[in-house]
Amino acid sequence: MTIRHRIKASFLALSLIGLAACSSEPVDPAVFEAEVQKLAESDDMYGQMFVVLKERRPELYKDFRRHAFREYSRGRTVREAGYLAGRSMHKQLNNELLMLSRVASDNDVREMISITIASFEHLNEEAPKDCERLTKGEELEQVSDFPNALRKRETQLIVDLLGAPQTAANRRAASRNEVTNWMVNLATLEPSVDLMVGHLAGEGKRSKNAPKEICEGMITMYKRLSYKSAEDRGTLYRGMALMALQEQQLRRNLNEDESA
Repeated sequence: MTIRHRIKASFLALSLIGLAACSSEPVDPAVFEAEVQKLAESDDMYGQMFVVLKERRPELYKDFRRHAFREYSRGRTVREAGYLAGRSMHKQLNNELLMLSRVASDNDVREMISITIASFEHLNEEAPKDCERLTKGEELEQVSDFPNALRKRETQLIVDLLGAPQTAANRRAASRNEVTNWMVNLATLEPSVDLMVGHLAGEGKRSKNAPKEICEGMITMYKRLSYKSAEDRGTLYRGMALMALQEQQLRRNLNEDESA
């Protein structure tokens, strides 16, 4: 394996998963706002989601509130409405997470990696093809939900990251070369990672086991990353996030060129 292998932007993909429900009667927006306030004052993470989005990301908050109010008007509780608003906006919130990952604290990085491992392990058991889709930033087709405990951890992570001081002080991100070298070295030590990178790079003949092999390689990669010291782990992860954003921008530019 050589440095020609590129890190996929979707390595950092995290999904917000919501609930489902029914009913509908006109609702006074003031009543909804009062319920949101009550939920926020109870320190509930879904109440906090309304607060941090309103304070830190007003444009995202407008959409989040609109989705949540629609679900509340259908008879949901305001907490359930927050779940569903997150599901409706998972792409926007995932992108926000990726942006925040560049300067996430070492503690937050540890939780991000733990959630990522748990997400891949769940998909590997339920639907390996969806696991591969996740690595490529594509929509899941077979798995519609994740375990409640994992969903709650994801939501809390978003709240924590948005609510944290917006500073990059003492939070270095690894360079592209550092991340690539780590991946190359890891692939020489871990056959499953080498196999995964080969599949993602489109090398060789694709086997029917490719989705599972990709998933298992991702799990191994993140587990090996989690074993590093807090500082090294955080530095590498923030570097991966930066590379992911660069890949994302590159794809946007290519799409624009193709459309022109």
